[in-house]
Amino acid sequence: MRKPTRRTCKVCKEKFTATFDNVWWCCPEHGAIYALELRAKQKVKETAKRIKEQKEAEKEGRKRRSERRNELKPIRHWVQMTHRAFNDWRREMLLAAGHGCISCGTKSAFAWHAGHYRTTSAAPQLRFNPDNVWLQCSACNVHKSGNIEAYRAALVELIGEERVLALESNNETHRYTREELDGIRAKARAELRALKQQEAA
Repeated sequence: MRKPTRRTCKVCKEKFTATFDNVWWCCPEHGAIYALELRAKQKVKETAKRIKEQKEAEKEGRKRRSERRNELKPIRHWVQMTHRAFNDWRREMLLAAGHGCISCGTKSAFAWHAGHYRTTSAAPQLRFNPDNVWLQCSACNVHKSGNIEAYRAALVELIGEERVLALESNNETHRYTREELDGIRAKARAELRALKQQEAA
């Protein structure tokens, strides 16, 4: 038979002599109270676990619904999203490099645009080609329809006649895939973040 040990009652905190290993109460009444307390704690744990599982299930459900919605969106949506990200990066990069409007040369403008030498409707395959996208003031890009003659002259100076001719003769059709657009967009956003971090430093 084991030697009785002195313990503190879990309910009244009084010292008592325990005759068994699993006894943590000084009397049967306190044993019942302790059992109820343990059960209440267990219920709280079970409720917390259930709430956590429910939240995780809801989060997973939202993620699945979001993925399904994204799959249903047409490729045009992803082209537009990527177009915005690419233009934001190209505009910031050219401004950081000290470029002005490629057409008129101004370095102060009410609004800066990422102006395409060959438009996205005429040459969608060049939409994300940096050689085809340069900084333009809103006056040249909008009011002068790109001011294309001045644009071409400045573009030849910047990248050379050969690369300009390559842009002008590029009439290949290209159908962007969702994966390709995701890659272009991620790269543009990463480079834009890096640019902003450099400016902030």
